Amino acid sequence: MGHDHFYRQARKRNRLGDLCGLPLVIMHFMSKWLKLGGLPGIGLRMKKGWHRFLIYGCFIGIVYQTLRFCVMYGTGTFNLHSLPVEPISLIISTVILLVSTAYIGFAEEIVFRGYLINLFPSLSAYAAVGSAALFTLGHLIDGNVDVFRISFLFLAGLFFAICYIVTRSLWFVAGIHWFWDFAWFYLGADGGTSSAKIVDVTIRDEMRSFYEWMDPAMAFCLLLLLLVLSRKNFNVQQSRNIHHAHRND
Repeated sequence: MGHDHFYRQARKRNRLGDLCGLPLVIMHFMSKWLKLGGLPGIGLRMKKGWHRFLIYGCFIGIVYQTLRFCVMYGTGTFNLHSLPVEPISLIISTVILLVSTAYIGFAEEIVFRGYLINLFPSLSAYAAVGSAALFTLGHLIDGNVDVFRISFLFLAGLFFAICYIVTRSLWFVAGIHWFWDFAWFYLGADGGTSSAKIVDVTIRDEMRSFYEWMDPAMAFCLLLLLLVLSRKNFNVQQSRNIHHAHRND
């Protein structure tokens, strides 16, 4: 795998964001045509409290990636390498990384969660699974079909989908996705290429197998925790969606 793999992975993330971002205007008008209410109707409404959802989401994304980094480092999976610090260059590159990961995070969440899940309001559970499956397929455009990676992407897709169904806020889910990506790149990008990073890492060859299954395991634990905490709210929201769909019929 090595650094070339992680460089391709970084390029893949940007390429998928481009593919999702190009039709955003079309998605906005399609959602209006389908009576979804445009981007505000699928969860990007700037109503009272929207900024709190965004901040909470960003915080969750940072915490998850920081925990992941600590686990990888604590188990000896990563070797850390210091980087020369040039304050001005770091500030500029950090801003660039913030903007690029925001674009990718919001674009993917609008398409895979906001748009797809709202097409089937009375079938939230099935829509969540379908959204996660398409989210996974969208990330396989680079040809890397490793089973551990597929498992991680599907579990992460389910996590994002359930977060959206429970909160109905794309601000919240896109915030998680935004800083999930940002923190991953900023904390070394697993040894890959990043426009800004505060530390560089390499993966020890003897820990490669642990590294490969660690992401699916952590994503599964995160999803399980979410299901336990939000089961009641998920069922309530699903009932509301079914009622709303029947009323529109």
